[in-house]
Amino acid sequence: MKGKTALPLRMMLVLIPFLCLSCIAPAFALTDQQAKVPGYTGFEKYPEKFDFDGMPRSIPTGEIERITNRKIKVGMVVTKKNVEGIKKELIALTSPGIYNMVKKGMELVIADYKPWPVPKVYGAVTKANRGKAVIAFDGNLKTTTGAWWPGGEPFPDLMEQDPDAGLKAWYNQVHVYDGDDFTHDWVNMLFIGSKGKQERVVEMSWDRIFLTSREILAPKPTYDSRMNDIFFKELVYVQTPADLQGYGNLTYRYNDQNRLDDSFTYIPMMRRIRRVTSGQRFDSFVGSDSSIGDFRTLDVPVARWHWKLINVQPKLTTLFSTDFITENRAAQRRHPTTVGEKFPRMYWRLWPQVYVIEATPKTPSDCGLYSKKILWVLGGCWKSGLADAYDLRGRLWKTTQNYFYGYGDGQMLDLLSHYETDFYTYDHQRDHASPWLIDLPYRKFNVGFPAERFSTKYLQRYGH
Repeated sequence: MKGKTALPLRMMLVLIPFLCLSCIAPAFALTDQQAKVPGYTGFEKYPEKFDFDGMPRSIPTGEIERITNRKIKVGMVVTKKNVEGIKKELIALTSPGIYNMVKKGMELVIADYKPWPVPKVYGAVTKANRGKAVIAFDGNLKTTTGAWWPGGEPFPDLMEQDPDAGLKAWYNQVHVYDGDDFTHDWVNMLFIGSKGKQERVVEMSWDRIFLTSREILAPKPTYDSRMNDIFFKELVYVQTPADLQGYGNLTYRYNDQNRLDDSFTYIPMMRRIRRVTSGQRFDSFVGSDSSIGDFRTLDVPVARWHWKLINVQPKLTTLFSTDFITENRAAQRRHPTTVGEKFPRMYWRLWPQVYVIEATPKTPSDCGLYSKKILWVLGGCWKSGLADAYDLRGRLWKTTQNYFYGYGDGQMLDLLSHYETDFYTYDHQRDHASPWLIDLPYRKFNVGFPAERFSTKYLQRYGH
C-alpha cells in the first residue's frame, strides 16, 4: 500500500512548483490593452498640460508617425488589406475589438489632431469648485464638507500615480458637461446583420434631467431640496415601429452611488409598468445589441463597480470623427460606411492622454452578463470614447463607441449648440451591429424640463 501512494506523492511534490507558476503567470502577462504604445515615452513630451480649460492646443507634428515608426500616418486608410502589417501598433492605439472589426471590414481614416474645448460655464464652475472633491470611504463623490458634488469637473488635477486614478477618471466622465437637462427627441437605432443588411429601424426619444450638480438653469446647484438624493432622472421611450410603440424605460440614479437605480419599464402589450432590477439594465434593449447599461460605454452607479487604471497613453479616438458628415451633408449620409451600414467609416485622431480603465461589477446582481469592460476616458475633455466588453468566460463580446462631432470651425460653443454624438455597438460573437444615430437638430440642452415629467405616471400615459 505504501508503494502505491509514495509515487503519486513524489509526483505531486515535483508538480507543485509548476502548478503554482501556472496560477501566478497570468497575473504578470500583459494583455493587448496593457501593452504600451510603441515609441511612447510619456506625456511630459507634450508642450502643454491639461487642465479644466481644455486640451493641448497642439501636439507635436508627426507624433503618430513617430510613435509607430511611420507604420501609421495621417491620411492613411486602415483596412482589412493592410491591417496585419500594423497589427501590434493598431491594437496598442485602439483595442482588440477595433482590430477585429477592421478585419471584418471596417475602415479607419487617420486624421490630424484637433483640440476639444470645454464650455465656458463648465470651466467657470470647475474653477470655483477646484480642490473640493474627495472620494468618501464608501466610494461616493463628495465635497470636503461632506456634501454631494455641486458641479464641474471634480478632479482636474488628476495624476496617473493616484491609487484612485481609475475611479476619479470615471467620476470626471460622469460629471462631464451635458447641460442641466437634455433631450434627443429623435434617435434612429438600426439593426444590421452580418452581411451589412439593415434588418430593422427603431425610432425613440431619450431625455434626462439632472437634479443636482446643475450649472446653468435655475434652480441650481440643486433642483429641489426634497430631491437632493437624486443625481438624475432619465426617460427613454420608443416611437416606431408599431410593435414596439409606447415601450418605455424610466430610471432614477442616486447621488449615493452604492444605491441601486430605481428603474421601471412600460410594456405596451401588457399595459403595465414593471420594476427592472439592476442586472436587467444590461439586457438587450428592444432586441438590439445594446443595453441601457451600455449607454455612453457604461452607465452604472459608480460605487457598485471596481475601477482599475491600466495605463495612460495616446489612443486613436473619434473626436471630430466625421468631417465626413459635413462633406456629405447634401446626400444626407448620416453614416458613411464600408460594409452596408454595419461599420461606420470615421476619422480617427490621436488623443495624447487616454485613461484606460478596467471596470468590473462588484456582484453578479450589478451585471450578470459581463466579466469586465475595458474603457477609455479622454483626459482633459473626459469623454468616454470606447469600451470592449468581455463575457463571463473572458471572451471578447461587444465593442461600444461614441462618435463626437464638431461642425463649422470644429469649435464647441458655450451651450454645445454644435455638438452631436452617435452611439454604436458591435457584437463580435454574432457579427451584428446596432448604430444609434442622433442628429443635430434633435439634440437640445437646457430645455427646462419639469422634474414631474420623469415619473411612472408620465411613462404610462405616454405608453397609452
